[in-house]
Amino acid sequence: MPKIVDHDERRTTISSAAADLIAEKGIEATTMKRIGARAGRTTGAVTHYFTDKNDVVLAALLLVDGSMQRRFTTALETAATPVEALLATLPNDVESRRDWRVWSVFSDYATRSESLLAQYRSSTSAWLHAATDMIAEHSGRSYDEARLDAQMVVAVVDAIGDDASVDPDSWPPERQRQLLEHCFDKIGHS
Repeated sequence: MPKIVDHDERRTTISSAAADLIAEKGIEATTMKRIGARAGRTTGAVTHYFTDKNDVVLAALLLVDGSMQRRFTTALETAATPVEALLATLPNDVESRRDWRVWSVFSDYATRSESLLAQYRSSTSAWLHAATDMIAEHSGRSYDEARLDAQMVVAVVDAIGDDASVDPDSWPPERQRQLLEHCFDKIGHS
């Protein structure tokens, strides 16, 4: 009987290995060979599922982007305040730190590829839209009125995420909370 292969699972395993390597070693040191070794696959298996390094990098980005979106969506459903929801997206554990490191690397790497830049724009647009919806809902303001505040909040979250993923000891969750609360105080929302 032929072996049944779950191709989606293999792609996810390879994408996850790429994300781990990007977070640990950087994009330049992340090669198809290293991705294969990390995933427990051959380089040939990696090239079977992905056409080139940009294709794997894009898959890794989509993987971490989905992970970050799921954390935020789940937090929006359960959190009492926007600050609580945003804290759930920040790098406070191994997985979220990896995701933020990949995102930071990707934001630079995207400037070198039209397809990666298009995905970067799509992801950042979705994030801004979700933040705008959250602020509009909690403040009672229109979407258009909440958008500028959301842009500021997203900029603060991005800055915290970048710093906390690199230097978590200097950015513990309580410091992250204080800065987010200060930001929401400045824009007049709780």
